[in-house]
Amino acid sequence: MRRGLFVGPKGWGKTELIAAVGLAELAGPSTLGDRGRPTVRRSPNIPIAAASFDQAKELFGAAYIMAGHVDSGLRPYVEALSTEIRLKERPGRLFRIAAEAGTKDGGRPTAFGADELHEWKGAKARVHLVIGNSLTKRAEGLELNISTPDDAQPDSLLGKLVAYGEKVASGEIVDPTFLYVRYAADEHWDINDPVQLRQAIRQATPPAPWIGIERVAARYEIDQIAEHEFRRYHLGQFVRPKGSWLPAGKWAELCVDRQLQDGEPVVLGFDGSYSRDASALIGCTLDGHLEVLGVWERPENALQDWVVPRHEVDAWVNRAFQRFKILEMACDPHRWTNEIGEWVDRYGSAVVEFPTSTPKRMAPACARFYGAVVTGEGLSHDGHPALSRHLHNAVVKETRDGAYITKEHRDSPRKIDLAVAAVMAYDRAMWHAGTKPKRAIAMVIGGDG
Repeated sequence: MRRGLFVGPKGWGKTELIAAVGLAELAGPSTLGDRGRPTVRRSPNIPIAAASFDQAKELFGAAYIMAGHVDSGLRPYVEALSTEIRLKERPGRLFRIAAEAGTKDGGRPTAFGADELHEWKGAKARVHLVIGNSLTKRAEGLELNISTPDDAQPDSLLGKLVAYGEKVASGEIVDPTFLYVRYAADEHWDINDPVQLRQAIRQATPPAPWIGIERVAARYEIDQIAEHEFRRYHLGQFVRPKGSWLPAGKWAELCVDRQLQDGEPVVLGFDGSYSRDASALIGCTLDGHLEVLGVWERPENALQDWVVPRHEVDAWVNRAFQRFKILEMACDPHRWTNEIGEWVDRYGSAVVEFPTSTPKRMAPACARFYGAVVTGEGLSHDGHPALSRHLHNAVVKETRDGAYITKEHRDSPRKIDLAVAAVMAYDRAMWHAGTKPKRAIAMVIGGDG
């Protein structure tokens, strides 16, 4: 591991964890040498940092107590001073930094600990970048980030790291150097029910016997802390201002172990982009099973001139037509009119346009999809993490022609293209199956996500 991100509720000792890891990096062995013996790190240089002076002082105070306590095993080897802890017999120090003070140079750190990352915004995020970049100057540099959830703004430092960590956890990105650990309650718990409230707290609470379930529950039941704040601070949940489209937990319940079969009647949904958003090809059977066939999303740290590889998209479309009995391919024509024209020439009338920017077309399709998810009838999916993520990113826009899904704002990095493709594929598959839409179910707008 070279980078770590730990996210969880308040009170389980995140600050103390940074302090302890920092001291281990200061006074402990580095790695096993060529002969299998522990080697001592040369000149360990370890900044531990927080967003403000007060937080940095609290963080360093935890390390100071661990190092200088009369019962500490480190006491013979380190000297604990007011702003730094030094090794006695060789060069090496652990010291505190407040991000609000700024820094022009990260020096040559061997390890770096950042506390409450959700508060590192603006110029403070620049301090994190400078110190993090400086870790590359030393072998085996370690970066440890710890935070309570926030409102999950995707452009924030925490938001970007969480997005990357979720992809590592789901297997979308393979990065053995990045460790992502999150303690949180599932979103389906009804915290206004006393029993479910305590179940949610237990699920969100890591092994920390000093955290009392009843004491935490009282914060909501007696102290009347606002629900969104309680979910953040005590259930470890990211609470988005606009909420999510689908009710919490419903989508996950519809995941099944099933694959589309060769020759099976299938309807395709395709939503394409040029470079900024994702492109997606999704298949849907006549009984409502969705499978992600192809997804093209800008990779992490992609070059500025990255564009969707259209030849790959075309190859996957061709593969789908060869493998399945394609009843229809519904395509959003935006930016892909040339390719759609070529597909019409190649595959005939099965290829049709589905303009997702038209509320009269999209609103009923979203309502049909939403109704199937809420009732749990006539819809299943393969559990693809990118589709789940895009559905979670979608928010609802109300129009006089009905409500439909959209991005929270035009420039949001939270992509929804797979969600759009799934809605198209499902709507057209149900039309081909002759399935009437279920009775109208009001879509949730602005719920906690």
